[in-house]
Amino acid sequence: MILTIARHEFLKLFKTGKIWKLLALCQCLLGLIFYRYMTEFLLKSQNLLIENHPSLGITEEVIHPLFAWTALFFFFTTPLLATNCLTQERKSRILEIYLSAPLTATKIICGKFIGIFGAQIFLLLPVLLMPLLIAVEDSLDFGQFISGSLGLVLLLGTNLSIALFIASLSKEPLIASFVIFITLLLLTLLEWVTHFLSPTFSWITELALLYHCKSFLSGIINTQDILYYACSFHFEGLISMAFLRSS
Repeated sequence: MILTIARHEFLKLFKTGKIWKLLALCQCLLGLIFYRYMTEFLLKSQNLLIENHPSLGITEEVIHPLFAWTALFFFFTTPLLATNCLTQERKSRILEIYLSAPLTATKIICGKFIGIFGAQIFLLLPVLLMPLLIAVEDSLDFGQFISGSLGLVLLLGTNLSIALFIASLSKEPLIASFVIFITLLLLTLLEWVTHFLSPTFSWITELALLYHCKSFLSGIINTQDILYYACSFHFEGLISMAFLRSS
């Protein structure tokens, strides 16, 4: 039943055309960013070649910032997908049909999470294919590429779980989208805020969303970072289930 709900949520986004619009926007913006970094990399490489200096690493110069911009892009798309899944359905009373059916809150939340998460991966795939274009003509650090891809996937899962939790608390999609975006933004800025606090509060940095993704983008897979993301979206999922049970 979980896979049935996930399939329904996944296909619903395609039928309404929302996923195609987001895909076009994703390819347009991130494609331009990819083109810009590639142009700058080629100019720097030519100058270094003329001066007989060692060439730059294309993975660190192009792929790393591309993945960083991709993470920021999904901060805007995740609220839209989450509110369409829960808030809009609660407002139109479609969610009441789910709750009145012989389905547990766990199955409903897990099904919706898997469906939207699959749609996010669909949006992410073209971005992951861009570095493979580089591999045709230049050497690519596949270790760093795989690590960065894993970091993006884990970050998307955490963002989505937080977004679903907030979306389950509201009946107004616009308000829910705004609150989700502000929440994700504040959780991202926690790392920056600690620079103005005493060293005693340095532990706050560990709660920042992008802080744990930096290691993945640099090619370092840390089990502590994996545990952070795994616990984050599991915890938010449990809260959402508890809320649905009380509805």
